[in-house]
Amino acid sequence: MKKHAKLITVISLFIALSALLCSCTAPNTVSTDTKYKLTMVTELFPLSEGDSLAGRADKALGETTVSGGAWAALKEYRKKTYDDSTTDKLAAIKYYTPAEASGTDSTPYAAAFTASAKKQLELAAAGGAEIIVLPSDSFSGAYLEVKDATKKFGEIAFVIITVPGSKVSNAASLNAKTTAVVLDARQFGYLFGYYAAENGFSSVAYVGADNAASKAFVTGLDKAASDKGIKAAHTLTSSGPVESVIKADIEKASDGADLLIGDELTIPYIAASGKKYASIFADDKAEFSVTVDHAVLKAFMADVINECRQINAGTVKNLGADNGIFVYSGSETVITVPELPEVDSGSAE
Repeated sequence: MKKHAKLITVISLFIALSALLCSCTAPNTVSTDTKYKLTMVTELFPLSEGDSLAGRADKALGETTVSGGAWAALKEYRKKTYDDSTTDKLAAIKYYTPAEASGTDSTPYAAAFTASAKKQLELAAAGGAEIIVLPSDSFSGAYLEVKDATKKFGEIAFVIITVPGSKVSNAASLNAKTTAVVLDARQFGYLFGYYAAENGFSSVAYVGADNAASKAFVTGLDKAASDKGIKAAHTLTSSGPVESVIKADIEKASDGADLLIGDELTIPYIAASGKKYASIFADDKAEFSVTVDHAVLKAFMADVINECRQINAGTVKNLGADNGIFVYSGSETVITVPELPEVDSGSAE
């Protein structure tokens, strides 16, 4: 935790910049005249070299991200649900962004983020939300804290994208108006390990946020490394979106690895490091990419959102390679992913 104390100043600057962006692109305020029925609470990607503040929102909600696919699905649902001639259609949708999270000696970043995200859920509820979409497992902590608060959230339908091993990846953890979409990050990791070996790399290292998604990813990565006879290592950063820490973790992971892999938090810095890397986004500079198919995600999520209002019990839907969700840059055909082990939530180092 000492690392957090040293980073308070840097984190405070990051928070100030995030707050500025939220005030410009998606003000976290509630209008007394407008009911935002369709809402999403989303993360914004951290600043990296060359990024403008507004560019962070474009990245987070663009055509290459899971958040962007979920946002597109919500807009698709709006088109089908609201009459084009009504002004309500134009005012019915909104996204919120947590902007106050910071780690300290006594509060880990993940806990601070959950507290911040919870505030955005409360704003969405106060703003008239009928549906709240949460496009990443980072929001599972906030969801678990509010899901049984029937006075505020009892009539709201939730859709949360999660991963194997998460606390919200099983129906027993959900309320009656929630659908969890389990995006199999284990398969994602397996594909990276498989294609790394196919492209001639003998040692790979993953650098990502210390969360359920990374733990699922490295479960698959380790299995592929074992199957293909290569080495795999990982470094998970728990300090939050702090540039100096991310860069230090990338440098640490680079020792002995001939290919780097990252997540949404780290891949911009990995791409700028000058080292060989594989990307989760389409990237001509990467050795190869394995991406999420935006069209498949949009269609899948639009169906889920359409169904979620009729749910009378917590529902889990699985989304993975069998659905055609993953795309490999080297060919149109993704390999058949074998059965993968359960996620060991304590395995990450």
